[in-house]
Amino acid sequence: MKKQNDMIQIKNLNKVFRTSEVETQALNNVNIDVDKGDFVAIMGPSGCGKSTLLNIIGLLDNPSSGSYQLDGKEMGALKESQRTSVRKGRIGFVFQSFNLIDELTVAENVELPLTYLGVPRKERARRVREILDRLNLSHRSRHYPLQLSGGQQQRVAIARAIVGNPVILLADEPTGNLDSTNGREVMELLTSLNREGTTIVMVTHSQRDASYARRTINLFDGSVVSDEAARKI
Repeated sequence: MKKQNDMIQIKNLNKVFRTSEVETQALNNVNIDVDKGDFVAIMGPSGCGKSTLLNIIGLLDNPSSGSYQLDGKEMGALKESQRTSVRKGRIGFVFQSFNLIDELTVAENVELPLTYLGVPRKERARRVREILDRLNLSHRSRHYPLQLSGGQQQRVAIARAIVGNPVILLADEPTGNLDSTNGREVMELLTSLNREGTTIVMVTHSQRDASYARRTINLFDGSVVSDEAARKI
C-alpha cells in the first residue's frame, strides 16, 4: 500500500539483460521507497546496478519484472512514448559528462527543455534569466560550453535540468569530472534545491558526496544490502 508521502515505490524489481549467449541479472528483487522531498544517494561498486536503477526510476528503461510506482501510478510496463510523456516536466537529469550541446550558448542549452515543453518564448526567456541569475551564470549566458570551466558546465547542466521545475532530480555521478572545490559547490547547490522541496536521487562513488544526502542505499550484485541515514563527513 502506498504511504501518503511516497513519491517512488519499487517492489520486487528485477532487470535482466539478455544477448544470444549471455543473461545478466542487473537488478535482483530490489525494494525501495523514496518520500517526496527526500535526498537519496545510491552507492556500490561498478557494475552493481546503480545506473540501471536510476535509468528505470528516470523512465529511460523498463524493469524485466516487479513494480515501479511513481506518485501511486504503475510505470513498469509503460511503452516508450508513454514514458516520455510522463518524464516531460516531471523528471530532471544531471550526468557526469554534462551532456551540453557545444553549438548552443549557455542560455540556449538551458532554454532547450522549455522549448520541448511548449513554453511561450517570453516565458522561456524569463525563466532562463531567473535560473542563470540564481546559479551565478548570467555573465556566461552568451558563452558556449567549451568556453566554460568544468564546474561552470555542470552548473549549466543543473540549470537545464531544473528550469522546467521538475519534482524529481536524478543525478548520475554529478561531480565525477570535477575537482574537489567545484564538486563541493555542485553538492551544495543540490542540497539547496532539496531544501526547497526537490526530491533528489543521486548515484555516486563518493562517500563525501553521499554525506550530503539524507539516506544512503548500498547495492551489491544488483541487490540492496543496506538503506540507512547518510553519514556526515
